[in-house]
Amino acid sequence: MNNRFLLYAAYGLVVFMIWQQWTIENSPVRSTVQSEETISSELNEANNADIPEAGISKAKKERKVSSNNTKKGQFFKISNSTVELTVSSIGGDIVESKLLNFREKAEIGSNPISLFTQKRENYIAQSGLIHEKADDNKQIAGLAPNHHDEFKLLKLADRYVELIWQDKSNKINVLKKITLREDDFVADISYQISNNSSKDWVGRAYNQLRRSKPKEGRSWITPSFFGAAYYEGDSYKKVSFDEISDTQMAEQISGGWVAMMQHYFVSAWAGKEGENSLFYTKEIKGKNGTEYSIGMRSEPIFIEPKQTATFSRTLFVGPKLQKNLEKVSPGLELTVDYGMLTFLSKPLFWLLDKIYSFTANWGWSIILLTILIKALFYKLSETSYRSMAKMKKFTPKIQTLRERYADDRQKLNQAMLEMYKQEKINPLGGCWPILIQIPVFIALYWVLLESVEMRHAPFILWIDDLSSKDPFYVLPLLMGVSMYIQQKLNPTPPDPVQAKVMQFLPIIFTAFFAFFPSGLVLYWVVNNILSIAQQWKIVRTIEGK
Repeated sequence: MNNRFLLYAAYGLVVFMIWQQWTIENSPVRSTVQSEETISSELNEANNADIPEAGISKAKKERKVSSNNTKKGQFFKISNSTVELTVSSIGGDIVESKLLNFREKAEIGSNPISLFTQKRENYIAQSGLIHEKADDNKQIAGLAPNHHDEFKLLKLADRYVELIWQDKSNKINVLKKITLREDDFVADISYQISNNSSKDWVGRAYNQLRRSKPKEGRSWITPSFFGAAYYEGDSYKKVSFDEISDTQMAEQISGGWVAMMQHYFVSAWAGKEGENSLFYTKEIKGKNGTEYSIGMRSEPIFIEPKQTATFSRTLFVGPKLQKNLEKVSPGLELTVDYGMLTFLSKPLFWLLDKIYSFTANWGWSIILLTILIKALFYKLSETSYRSMAKMKKFTPKIQTLRERYADDRQKLNQAMLEMYKQEKINPLGGCWPILIQIPVFIALYWVLLESVEMRHAPFILWIDDLSSKDPFYVLPLLMGVSMYIQQKLNPTPPDPVQAKVMQFLPIIFTAFFAFFPSGLVLYWVVNNILSIAQQWKIVRTIEGK
């Protein structure tokens, strides 16, 4: 019974990971359709432009805005101790971001990883202003700079750049300032809009993230969501690129944030609490193929003649470090996606992080955390192993009963129940303790998989990256050996077919774990070794009676 349960549990774990990957790829997103005129035309589906549309005002003059940008512009670099941003004079777009403390590869000397880039793929952060539409629903151009318009450099310093834009009549002046916070992955983007005309200026600000699909494929063994996401107060939603193609979103949200996610890293525009924005997604036909964007557009900004107004947004671009994300915007830490077992994963990561503060080594921290978990479940495991040991001790007697009553199933069941009662054996005693522990093991699996802290984190000797597979397959082999030893301590299944399958299980899982991140395999190896020690002690005690 116990071997059969372990077999099903093992296969169930594999099925669970495959199912998790399927849900990542196919998670539904709510499509919001609103009847208000200011939202119904937001996405401009007729021409698929990459600029969100504004609403309707009393402006009279009509001009057109081109959605094509052939200008190259100038580039300005700003940096702090953690990140370097490249800002284009065209729109003030952020076209490159280098994470100075995160390398592309584990090798020392490897180039810093770039999130925003226009080399391998197109991935940029865009922002701009749009003037309100005229009352005949036609866009007025030239009165607000969008991300296609060119700015002039006003001032460049280490951590900030100031750009200026003026309309042709020099009546509308826009100062755009991009400032990196000290020792952080956060940039503050502000617009100072001066209305020197004799008429009211009415417009909206927008911020969006735009990228193409990555060319590299992803492994189903280490699944992680790759796509867009947004947060609307208490709800975190993921939007795949395919969903953006099928249904473009337009939803009014207070505060919140929009993001582009990938394994270990995220970029996000954060709104201000209490401020309403239109959250939207768009599919864009770019020069190099299909691209996808998610963004937010503000409520109308009213500026009277001879007056000035300021509008600002916050941009995060960096690793999924929970402590950093929590400070940027409520709910942004949820981009560290632990799935349905978040309520277990978060305290496990908290404990792992506390252990790391003493060890300064994530490998040893994983080992100590595994020991603590094993200690926590010691009594439950003892109950399970004791039941298994008793079953193993009486396996010959059970086999004799099976041979004696081979033709009478009812008498066999009665005889086995009588033996269980006489010997005080609970055939399910080994199952339930294991079943209780499985959610904790799965939660820890997601902690080790999703934590960017494991990326390029060295352990000892040949293991220089806990997020990558063991280059020499030592840990997977140890895991397979430990699994085989565990089998020998368990009762042999009476069914010959089950027994044969159980023999091959260590080989199958060794091959399976060979492609797992070494941090995950390290956890399983340590867990198995501790289980063997506990189980051997109990088996020895039972068999000695």
